[in-house]
Amino acid sequence: MALVRTSERLLASFDQALRHHRLSRAGREALAVLEGAGQPLSPTSIAERLIVTTASVTSLLDTLERRGLVERHPDPTDRRRLLIEITPDGKAIVDQFLPEVVALQTAALATLTEVQRRQLVELLATLGANLTTLDAAEVIRAAAPRGAPRGP
Repeated sequence: MALVRTSERLLASFDQALRHHRLSRAGREALAVLEGAGQPLSPTSIAERLIVTTASVTSLLDTLERRGLVERHPDPTDRRRLLIEITPDGKAIVDQFLPEVVALQTAALATLTEVQRRQLVELLATLGANLTTLDAAEVIRAAAPRGAPRGP
């Protein structure tokens, strides 16, 4: 639970510090994904990179498009699909908030030594790799009811 609480505290702190950009966390992440890709992406690709549903991305893209930060264009190879492109205004906002995000991350980790930071990254990578193969349904089925003995 410490990991979840720390993550929530960190993200809430970042959201508060970055609110002057008038973008949600998802909005910042979507713009960063588009800018980092260096080419237009499909809404499905954006959703996969953000680990959200395409329905969530559609609403998010509507908001970003209304603000002039992204544009939708027909895919030249498949007219049934759209490609999303970041606009110059969208790139300008990314140029503003990315250095702030890096500064916030650096400040948040400042209490750790270089060795501790490397260990943290390695441990999180290990945890992340385990989560990709974890069968949550099986874990829940095998969980002992509260108050029941927990094995031999």
